[in-house]
Parts: sequence; structure tokens; C-alpha cells
Amino acid sequence: MNAPKAHSINILTSIIGYGIYFPALMVYERLKALQYNVHIYSIECYFNEQATAEFEQTKKAFQKDVRLAQIASRIPVKYTKKLSDEKTKALFTEWESHETTHFLCFSGLWLDTLQSYKQQHPTCVIDMCRVDSAVSATWEALKRHDNLIANDVSFFNADTNDIKYVLNIPEIQPLPYSERENEVAMHGGGWDLGDFTQMTNHFTNDYHVNLIVNASQELSKENITLYANQPNWNPLYDEGFPPFGKIQNDSEIITKNYEKHPGILTVLLKSKAIVSKPGGMTLMDSLMTETPLLFLQSIGKNEQYNQQLWETLQLGISLEKWLESTQKDLLLQEMQSNLLEIKAKTPCFITTYTNIIANLHTDATKK
Repeated sequence: MNAPKAHSINILTSIIGYGIYFPALMVYERLKALQYNVHIYSIECYFNEQATAEFEQTKKAFQKDVRLAQIASRIPVKYTKKLSDEKTKALFTEWESHETTHFLCFSGLWLDTLQSYKQQHPTCVIDMCRVDSAVSATWEALKRHDNLIANDVSFFNADTNDIKYVLNIPEIQPLPYSERENEVAMHGGGWDLGDFTQMTNHFTNDYHVNLIVNASQELSKENITLYANQPNWNPLYDEGFPPFGKIQNDSEIITKNYEKHPGILTVLLKSKAIVSKPGGMTLMDSLMTETPLLFLQSIGKNEQYNQQLWETLQLGISLEKWLESTQKDLLLQEMQSNLLEIKAKTPCFITTYTNIIANLHTDATKK
């Protein structure tokens, strides 16, 4: 595919959770591979010093007490108050130097800033991509800036019970379900939230559990393998995807670098099920790796909508209901078949987005 040089795309994301950061980064890598002039920015990198310190403290607090994350998910935040004026001015100058024509916004926390930039550069096109199936508190600014958005290319829609797009990554080739070992993958999202590690005892008699954690755990190692991202990796200061690998018996992590996608996908694509809370990226993971979901407790209304969507489409089920079933394997097989069917007929996100850009370019040329 030949990408017109006239296009300069800025992907805007947030590291408030890996569920926003990783999808944006995967899209960035795909567009870069297709030779688009593309850049990626996380809003937290433009915080003032006080806001940066508060962000790090908040992340640690959420990990210690998941109830704080549940409360925070309901509170809209005006992030422009946290931004450094000096950094924002330098950012606008950088965008101007790139002759930016398109913005693909993965986080509503950018909308106030984009409104300011749009006033100065009215011809730039701003598209939005929500990862969750419903509007979360971080997209509260949409109420003020609805006219700012040219195209909504969000992955899911809870209102219509619809999967709009699938993100196809050539490096991710799911193992056929019949060839997968009796393994499940379990995690608590990017911030390791909740007591999910206590759920391993529901599986270890019949399955091998690949447990993705942020630090070594004091658990029975029987039928459990621990995986983790590189300790102390921080997207505020480190670029790309975190090195990922297996935790050895001596707690050493043997990591590997991944350039096109997060390393966790290499574990999910060979699993019989993903056990996790219903974050937006977890839905994406399920579709990309063709793996059914067993849901842990949700955090916030947006995750409740995510779970309802997957359950309605029969692609996932709550862990509690699955444990009550007398036909657990059959349930997983049926959900996996549904995933294959839906994925096959779901439009490719990258193809859709690049077509939008190409059509806009054609229209502009005609004018």
C-alpha cells in the first residue's frame, strides 16, 4: 500500500491504563509498517511536575485497593488543569512542524487540548477511537466537543451490541483451538487490579494456569506458570511495549522484546480461555486471539457494558456461571466457534481507517 506523503497522523493516547495505551501503540506500529508518517503521544507525558507525581501515587493506590479504582472510574477529570503550559506550547509547535493533517484520538482526556489546536488549525481532521463499548468518564469532554470529531472508529458499541472492527496484527496468528493445550491465561489488567491470583485454585486441577502478574507471587507453583512485564518498566519514560517473559523459580524474569504487540498476546493465543476483568483491551485480545473470556469482577460501568456485550454475543461468560456449568469444555468450544464466525465478518480496523484517510485526501484534491 502506498501512503501519500501528504498525510501526517498523530495518534493520541493515555497511559492511565494499558488498555488504552497498547491498542494505540499497535495501531501506530501497523501504520508505520505501512509507511505512513505517524507519531504517537501519551497525555501524561505533558503533565506538570505535581500532576506527574500524583499520577504515580494514584496508580500505586489503585493496585493496593481496587475500590479506589472503582470510585475513580465514575469521576470525570479535566486534564487540561494538569498539563504544563510550557510542554503544551512545545507540543503544538511540534505538531505544526510535522504539518499534521490527522489526529486519531484514543483517549477523551485529549479533547480539550485538541479543541485549542483545532481553533488554530481548522483544517486538521480529528477522529476518535474508544476501546470500551460505552462512553467512560475519561470521555466526559465529548459533551463539550462533540462537533470536534469527524469520524468515530471505535471498536465496539454496547448500544447496538455490535463489534465494529477487529485489529489484525500479522505477527499474531492464533493457534487452532483443537491444538491448544489445557491452559488458561489469567490477569488483572495492566495495573494488576483485584485479587485475581486467588482464583487459580478453580483451575489447577484441570488446567495449567498462565498467570500474568506485575511481580513475583507467593503461590503454589503446581500447574501455574508466572509471566510478567519487565519490572520497573514505565511508559512515562520508556518507549514501545514492555519486555515480557516467564518468571523463573528464583524470581528472575527471562524477558523478550516485542516491537509490534504486547508480549502477553503470545500467551493468550495458545490458551483455552482468558480469565480477567472485562476491560476494553481484554475484549480486543479475545477477538484477536480467538479466545473465549471468563469474566472476573468488573470495575466501573464501562466494563459492565463490555461484559454485557460479550455475553450477549456469546463470546464470554462470568467465571461464576462457568464454574456452575456441568459442560465447561463445551461452553468454551461454543464461545470460541462464535468468535471465529464474528471475527471472519468483522471489518479490519486498519483497512477502514486508511480508507477514510484516502477518501478525505481524494475529496480535498477535488476541491
